[in-house]
Amino acid sequence: MVGVVCYCARVVAVILLMTALQTHGVAAMDAEKRANIEALLTDTGMLANMNRMIDLLTPQIIGGLKKTNGGIPAAVWEEFTGICTEEMRRSLPELEEPVIAIYDANFSADEIKQLVAFYQSPVGRKIMVQLPQLMQQSVTMGQSWGQQAGARAVERIRALAKQKGYDL
Repeated sequence: MVGVVCYCARVVAVILLMTALQTHGVAAMDAEKRANIEALLTDTGMLANMNRMIDLLTPQIIGGLKKTNGGIPAAVWEEFTGICTEEMRRSLPELEEPVIAIYDANFSADEIKQLVAFYQSPVGRKIMVQLPQLMQQSVTMGQSWGQQAGARAVERIRALAKQKGYDL
């Protein structure tokens, strides 16, 4: 249990450090740029997608804890999962300021305006609708490519190892 608490404390410390470092520049941002960044985050679904990220992160966090704490019963892990999900969802608004700061640091006010215009255009809205399908198709294609290229690489490595007198 101490290991679980220590692990959670380290995760929280990293998040707090990131938040402190990222929110520094937000105060200096002009109101129009901030409003445009908020519009961009809305148009791209960035903040709304954070809930989906919680659904992906929680099993990873709990899975990591399970590996180092195998003696804890499954029912307790279910309770821990609920707590983790609840806490992450509750604290989600705390993530908005650091995300705004990241956009502020990486894009000029004019670039933000251009991005907002793009994502509000028909083709910008289309990319947002199509992006999940494009990503899935790309992942599927990438997995197939990786298997084929990996198999060829293993074949070549085995041939070279055999040539050098090694048996793989």
